[in-house]
Amino acid sequence: MSGLRRRYPLQKLLELRAHRTGKARLVVVERQRAVRDCRDACERIDREIAGLRAERAGQRLRMMEPPPPGIPFPLALEQREAHIDWLGEQEQAAQLRLQQARQQLQQAEQALAEAMREFFRAKAREDALEKRKGAWRGEMLALDARREEDAAADLVQAAHFSRSRH
Repeated sequence: MSGLRRRYPLQKLLELRAHRTGKARLVVVERQRAVRDCRDACERIDREIAGLRAERAGQRLRMMEPPPPGIPFPLALEQREAHIDWLGEQEQAAQLRLQQARQQLQQAEQALAEAMREFFRAKAREDALEKRKGAWRGEMLALDARREEDAAADLVQAAHFSRSRH
């Protein structure tokens, strides 16, 4: 039996194909969710970077403002510069996270595209089998109609034969 393919009844094949199509659809939905999550992460990091840039620009504008009372100007200037540098480091770290998030998004989009190809392949196979089922059903109806016509013809012939014998 290793060389022979197991043949399933048509209805069982239809059920199997529908199950495969359903599983493929679930994978597509899962991959869509992953892509959406990756896009959300990219947008969140983009907003974070924009906020850091705006805060850094604001800090630069306030660089030369007079220091709070009791703090010498050189110390206030040094603290402000350190804060601006720290904001720059935070922005660089966010840029790196954004780059990684975009790579994850690209991978998620590729996985989604593959899942969609698998779904459409499974759906096409299911549709082809449904079409074959429709053709088979039409053949069976035609065969039944021919049998009925043959039976009717046999009855007519038998009736004619029995009349001719009498």
